[in-house]
Amino acid sequence: MFNLSGTKKVKLVNGSLISYELIKKSRRTLSLKITPKGLEVHAPLLMSKNRIEQLIQNKSKWIQEKLLLTLTNEKPFEIKNGERFKIFDKELIITLEEGKNNILIHKNDCLISFRNLADPFMLKKFFLKWLKNYAHSYYIERVKNLCKKNNLRPQTTLISNAKTRWGTCNNKKEIRLNWRLIQCPLFVIDYVICHELSHLKFMNHSKSFWHQVYLLFPNYKKAEEYLKKNGFKLYRLD
Repeated sequence: MFNLSGTKKVKLVNGSLISYELIKKSRRTLSLKITPKGLEVHAPLLMSKNRIEQLIQNKSKWIQEKLLLTLTNEKPFEIKNGERFKIFDKELIITLEEGKNNILIHKNDCLISFRNLADPFMLKKFFLKWLKNYAHSYYIERVKNLCKKNNLRPQTTLISNAKTRWGTCNNKKEIRLNWRLIQCPLFVIDYVICHELSHLKFMNHSKSFWHQVYLLFPNYKKAEEYLKKNGFKLYRLD
């Protein structure tokens, strides 16, 4: 019997019960992704339930390790007086006032002026749009500087809202960087940029690719460790 797309559960050999979101598509292989919401399973349209669960069992250790990383003590983000968020790993405190739509940062303060503070949905939409533009402007300038330093030439730098990737580089030489990275220390952002710039020379993750990453950013393992431990916390702003 074939499994339709939707939320499913599977019991692992150790007795643990795991929920996952099954997404069936026209594809040949099964893939697993850990997102802020949990496990996603992308499977071929005609793959059976037993086959899907067998493959999940085979990867159960990896799945459980990755799911543990999604558990944080972070409270859901709200735009209100006294709420805190980070830019470049620097904590900023929000102050709200009614007025012309505008956001100003001064030292550790983030002053948000908004015409209708009684509309939390539009207020958050305004804030996130501003933050994404802020991130995009920084990324463009940083990519430009790193390319000039290393004689690399991407076609363009774009913003990404991806749920499972921090950056991408395609065969058109377009660099995309996740806006949520703006919360990270500067060295982490530089690493992701250098990682994607390395794909301008190697569109894979071969030894040659990682050697190129090392040439651009020798301390890349430290940045990877930071993202491994803190990556899912960056989704708090969503």
